[in-house]
Amino acid sequence: MSKKIKLVIFDAYGVTLNEGYPNTMKFLAKKYDKDKDYLYKIFYTKYLNLAANRKITQKQAWIQSVKETNLPIDYKEVKKIHYSLMKKNAKVIKLADEIGKETNTLLLSKNTRSQLFEVNHILDFKKHFKNVINTWELGIPKASKETCEFLLKRFKVKPEEVIYIDDQESNLTDAKKIGIKTIFYQNFEQFKKDFYKIYK
Repeated sequence: MSKKIKLVIFDAYGVTLNEGYPNTMKFLAKKYDKDKDYLYKIFYTKYLNLAANRKITQKQAWIQSVKETNLPIDYKEVKKIHYSLMKKNAKVIKLADEIGKETNTLLLSKNTRSQLFEVNHILDFKKHFKNVINTWELGIPKASKETCEFLLKRFKVKPEEVIYIDDQESNLTDAKKIGIKTIFYQNFEQFKKDFYKIYK
């Protein structure tokens, strides 16, 4: 048990679950001869982020993405493909289960309510994490100082008592600035090595 760490924060897509949108875009790019980076930019960076920040609905995000990328497919089919490709990261889940026996754990997401509901069928979050927080419900950006300060207050912890794991380095910037220990997840072995350097 780590005496120094009192809260471990896990990202959803790309950490506890496989890549999510990148996998979906790879599939669509191959099937419809499109550039996967372009698809990702439209689907995720542009429209999902608007939905995650309550600017549009999740349904509108799917519809607008399909329309703008000129995919010859219905948005419902894209949605179906997206969830069918999603798998839980068993190694990360096992580690979360183990440390959850002795330390507070949190699954932190920025998904819309409907999307988190769908994903929860793949990975029963509350079965593996003591806490689940979706910043969409709070109406604040996930990658922000505001969210970090909210979590510190909510869990009554200091920045140096927290580990925050995310597969998008930009999501960790504000957390790192205020002293939270961050891990940029690239693969499981790298993550495990970095994690146990801190969690000791």
